[in-house]
Amino acid sequence: MRKGRLFKSQFSSALRQEKALLSSVIFALLFQAALSMVQPWPLQIIFDNVILGKPPGKLLVRISGPFWPTISKNLLTISIVVLLAVALLNGLALYVQNIRSTRLIQKVVHRLRVSLFSHVMELPVAYFNKVGAGEIVSRITTDTADTKPLLEGGIILVCRSIPTFVGIFLIMMSMDLPFALLTLALAPFLAWSTYFFGQRVKRASRMQRRHESQLADVTALAVRTQRCLKLLGLQDQEVQRLADRCLQSRRAAVEAGSWQGFYTAATTVALTAGTALMVLVGVFRIKAGYISPGELLVFMNYLRSLFKPVREVTKYFNKISKAMACNERIEEVMAIAPCHLGVCEIPNAIPMPPFREEIEFKDVSFQYDAENRIFEGMSFRIQKGQKVAVVGDSGSGKSTLLSLIPRFFDTNGGQILIDGRDIRSFSLDSLRRQIAIVPQEHIIFHTTVMENIALGRPEQKARREEIYKAAEKANAHEFISQLPDGYQTELGTGHVQLSGGQAKRLLIARALLRNAPIVLLDEPTSGLDPHSETQVMEAFDNLMEQRTILIVTHDLPTIANAGLIIVLREGRIVESGSHEELLEKEGLYDFFWKEQVGRILPADIPR
Repeated sequence: MRKGRLFKSQFSSALRQEKALLSSVIFALLFQAALSMVQPWPLQIIFDNVILGKPPGKLLVRISGPFWPTISKNLLTISIVVLLAVALLNGLALYVQNIRSTRLIQKVVHRLRVSLFSHVMELPVAYFNKVGAGEIVSRITTDTADTKPLLEGGIILVCRSIPTFVGIFLIMMSMDLPFALLTLALAPFLAWSTYFFGQRVKRASRMQRRHESQLADVTALAVRTQRCLKLLGLQDQEVQRLADRCLQSRRAAVEAGSWQGFYTAATTVALTAGTALMVLVGVFRIKAGYISPGELLVFMNYLRSLFKPVREVTKYFNKISKAMACNERIEEVMAIAPCHLGVCEIPNAIPMPPFREEIEFKDVSFQYDAENRIFEGMSFRIQKGQKVAVVGDSGSGKSTLLSLIPRFFDTNGGQILIDGRDIRSFSLDSLRRQIAIVPQEHIIFHTTVMENIALGRPEQKARREEIYKAAEKANAHEFISQLPDGYQTELGTGHVQLSGGQAKRLLIARALLRNAPIVLLDEPTSGLDPHSETQVMEAFDNLMEQRTILIVTHDLPTIANAGLIIVLREGRIVESGSHEELLEKEGLYDFFWKEQVGRILPADIPR
């Protein structure tokens, strides 16, 4: 897909959905353009026909028709009334344009923002691993908002500035062709300066946006890791990192502002010089009898209106340049297709049928990049209802293995089969609907306890009784009942905070409500105290009933009863078997076991 094409289609689609607003804004702008062409003529009549007593022009008499005798006796009064009426109508049109264009812009930005966020949510996990959170947030919130001048300035320039310029120039040509042509003398300079300075403002603005995204990344990381920063005494170092990013952003902003200043100064001087030249030439044209003083007044008024588009370009110049830079950053994201990052649905993907028999890893290879190979030729099977554990050194690929089943990443070689079919032949939604995950990190959403649990099954509204039952099985009902508002207690930043064990049990309740046949557990007891671990493991036992389990852990006693234990080292399976079989081999698993629990073993843990 050509770069930017998808974004443009989203932008135009948002506009098409607001035809009424767009039409009213266009009408108001065109009406203002028409009024600007009429506005100076009452002044010309007052100056030439009332003050200087010149006979009226043929056009005025023809327009007045049979009312001319009456109009001629009240020419001053009627001219002033027309002048005031034009000003009033122009103010009304300007009010309608401002109100309607504000609504239009906000609605378009709203649709664009939702479309961009929706597109980002469809991108695979690999994208989020490569791009910082601050960068993503900046594009969705700030960049979309900063595209407003593209619509606002574009409509004004196309629907008011250009019609005004063309209409006034044609009228001036009908009045005095040489004088009209003289007004175009500045056009080449103004066009060149707009292009020259515009490119430089745009480039500096793009750099500024990039530095501001890096600034957001530094801020987000510092907030997320503030406890560690305080413990290690790294606050000053992080402040310096932030200051460096601020300095880079400031320099880019100053550069953009400097170019904008050069452009504004150059156009102001050029327009002032052009006005002075027009006055000088106009005086000679009056003395030569080609135009009247009133017509010079019209010309000067038209000159001001003729250069209004230039002033509007100057007004929107810096904003549009920044908006174009933001537009390009949005285009970059919208142009990314999931297939470009290795995970996407095939065109003829089918819904995954209910899981019945087994999951098979068949000669699976995976690598994040050319220099970072994780797996090579991995093969094993998980029977339905079986509990399979994966252990190994840190960095051996255990958590990555879990990510391959719901297709957060796709294999680089081999296949993952469910009931004999490659998981890539299933639609992503149907595949993931049959999988429940309890991750290592405690993912608690900023909403109520009840809604946090209900999110385990978003495709079907959960009944209150089902949520209570899931919480009870997860050993969570008791502590939830003791919260300030029970199941309606708000969780997250600024609200009630849960302990590690409580959060883990809430995640288990969410997985229980999901009632998926395949459950993936990533370090389920990591960071828990003994009491919390006992409650969590009881909840896990309830979760594992009649489900197929794949568990990744360093805590070997928790998986001693697994039907199959797979031992990884450097991306390869070096051992596999039951707990007793692996201990008898006296290999790597036996070494891990003795290192962890060999010295003091509770009586109920098999040796």
